[in-house]
Amino acid sequence: MERHAETAAGASLTLGSGEAAALREAAAPLTLPERAHLDLRFRSAPWRRVVEALEPGGRLVDFGCGPGLLAHLLFRAGFSGTYLGLDPDSRKVDRARRWLPESPARLFSAGTVDAATPGAFSQAALLDVLYLVPPPARTDFLARAARALTPGGLFVALTSGGGPRWKRRLDTAQERLAVGLGITRGGGVVTCDGAEVAGLLTAAGLAGAAVVDVGRGFLHGFELVSARRPLT
Repeated sequence: MERHAETAAGASLTLGSGEAAALREAAAPLTLPERAHLDLRFRSAPWRRVVEALEPGGRLVDFGCGPGLLAHLLFRAGFSGTYLGLDPDSRKVDRARRWLPESPARLFSAGTVDAATPGAFSQAALLDVLYLVPPPARTDFLARAARALTPGGLFVALTSGGGPRWKRRLDTAQERLAVGLGITRGGGVVTCDGAEVAGLLTAAGLAGAAVVDVGRGFLHGFELVSARRPLT
């Protein structure tokens, strides 16, 4: 069962200490392999840092939402706004709907970044997705994603292509295996680090791009990148 908490003005999103157990309970409607995948995904990436980087309210679009892990964690942490999860893989959208009830505050839809209404969202998340976009297409891809933001809107991206060389090699090997097995769909696997993502967000017209190393304690070189659409 998910915990829905009221969020006070100026508050931040925070996850508790029992999130792994709560995830297993919430994901009970899924098959055993699907539950195992969610659990592995939760334990192998810095989800707490991602959630803390987002704002507690407003309208949020999650590009490449997958089977809904961010949606679950956001509402567990007390998110009080509205959430739209978009993913081009309809299989993952169907999986998200099987364990996370949709409501006016939380919706999932099969679609690309172009399915987000321009200027309609105060936040956008792009979590460990960009490695599936061919490098020549990344500038246009992020420009189209950034159009979803309102003035002052926050864009948060997580990439796993940073850190030491061994982490980058491991990341590439793992993601190529996922694509080869059909677990993940994309145009190929070419990793990118936080500096590249920050440059792409700046080229998309966002300001104040900042990169934070959040890979400590994980096998992959995770970096969190944030930027905002200027007010004018």
